[in-house]
Amino acid sequence: MAGGETQTDIAYQNLRSDILSGALTAGSSLQFAQLRESYGHSMGVLREALTRLAAEGLAVKKSQHGFRVIELSLKDLNDLTESRILIETEVFRDSIKNGDLDWETGVVSAHHKLERTEKNLDGDPNSVTEAWALAHQAFHVSLISAASNERLKAYAESLRASAELYRRWSMPFEIEPRDVDAEHRTLRDLAVARDPVAAGDTLVQHLSFTRDLIVRGMQGGTG
Repeated sequence: MAGGETQTDIAYQNLRSDILSGALTAGSSLQFAQLRESYGHSMGVLREALTRLAAEGLAVKKSQHGFRVIELSLKDLNDLTESRILIETEVFRDSIKNGDLDWETGVVSAHHKLERTEKNLDGDPNSVTEAWALAHQAFHVSLISAASNERLKAYAESLRASAELYRRWSMPFEIEPRDVDAEHRTLRDLAVARDPVAAGDTLVQHLSFTRDLIVRGMQGGTG
């Protein structure tokens, strides 16, 4: 184990990766016996890892039935997006108001790493590399890292983690051109320019775009 990682950390990371990649499909049951055979960890380690995933919204604990991967639905997507718009945009605006030069440097650095990290896995436009996914997460976390309310910041980060599965789910539905890189550059520029109003409005558009792509895709590209 590198960097002081525990068995729970490793189990959590492997399970999370398999959920996000679709190896563990949405709504599927996470049976301890099968997980022990596949991942080689004790029941206690797996339970702790699944509890962390449930806190992120990637798994659900059902009374008397153990855990399962979260089910994807348009209603839940709409609820999640509305929650992110209400919470994350305000936390982002607060972060801009409170951030110092070190915060600016962190945002620019995180964006630079995101922009320079290979995105698509083996040239497949419907999948992303784990390195890009981690860089994408780090960039969005950097945007809100200077917020003063730690509880709201933690809640915003939790909602963002829950949305990751939907973000990956949206990729096959990108039936119209979307310049995600340009969206991220705009968020960076408005953050560094200390324009909380425009930055918040841009984040709303950024969050809404993924939802709208999925809705149109599920409806056969109409509307």
